[in-house]
Amino acid sequence: MKLTELAVGDKATIVDMSGCSRMIQKRLTQLGIDDCAEVCVQNKLPFGGPCFIQCENQCISIRKKDAMSIEVCQESVI
Repeated sequence: MKLTELAVGDKATIVDMSGCSRMIQKRLTQLGIDDCAEVCVQNKLPFGGPCFIQCENQCISIRKKDAMSIEVCQESVI
């Protein structure tokens, strides 16, 4: 599933970021966000706006185009 498919408040683990450009991958890694990182969607702006995600007590925004190329795996709630 893609990062953009998550609803606000959903938590997921990043599985694959290879769909992003190298520059975006490098910047996210510098911020501590890489494969196996747990993220939580804080807000999604309409009309193709950015997604705000929280990871490791920091909140960042990612363009929708870049968020669409990040694969995540959502944990099932029991």
